[in-house]
Amino acid sequence: MKETNTSQVQDTKVKALLYGKSGTGKTYSALTLKPETTLILSAESGLLPLAGKAYTVWEIEAYDDMMEAFRKLQSPECQKQFKVVFIDSLTEINELAKEKIVKIDRPGLGKDLGKVYDDLMTMQDYQLLQTRMTRLIRAFRDLPYHVIFTCLENQDKDERTGAITMTPSVNGKLAINIAGYFDEVFRMVTKDVDGKIDRYFITAKFEQAIAKDRSGALELREQPSWTVIFSKIFKRFKVKEEK
Repeated sequence: MKETNTSQVQDTKVKALLYGKSGTGKTYSALTLKPETTLILSAESGLLPLAGKAYTVWEIEAYDDMMEAFRKLQSPECQKQFKVVFIDSLTEINELAKEKIVKIDRPGLGKDLGKVYDDLMTMQDYQLLQTRMTRLIRAFRDLPYHVIFTCLENQDKDERTGAITMTPSVNGKLAINIAGYFDEVFRMVTKDVDGKIDRYFITAKFEQAIAKDRSGALELREQPSWTVIFSKIFKRFKVKEEK
């Protein structure tokens, strides 16, 4: 058991989840992070929003690539080089986890099955998927970096009441419970104002959407800048900003 005192916190690491509809600018928000100290783990099909910028990118093509990335991020060399790990996106990693379960872990189907559709998943498969995704999220969250996950948005309907809640797009109960694993959960939204598209983070539960700001340092609507978010949180806790 380790005893600490919260009044002397000097090393605040931001652990955040950013979700929203496709095209709202989640990946683009990485441009507000310093290229020299930011590592991007990309499971998405394209890096066009980051074209021309000098970010280090590790491309994630299979679930096991995430495990390899986790091991590398534990090294002193990576911890010296990077301050922020930006993981894009949790929705695609969820699909890679499903592929591993159905094509590799479950005997008899083989690797040439093609795209894994939900009707190929058994109840046991879904239980394994939730266990793996939960462990992955917690493992990366607990690394000594600022960690940002992106995720697509989904609509979750309560079959009893008919109420619809906007949630991160992952399978099963994790979509509802995922907020508990992060200090900051933002929904990225866009709004057309006189022909101009405004983008911003929603930082608290609003209009049937999951969101929260555990730091207490943010407004309901914040400009989509991680530099601004970090600065406000560091100021709130009187933590010296990292160079």
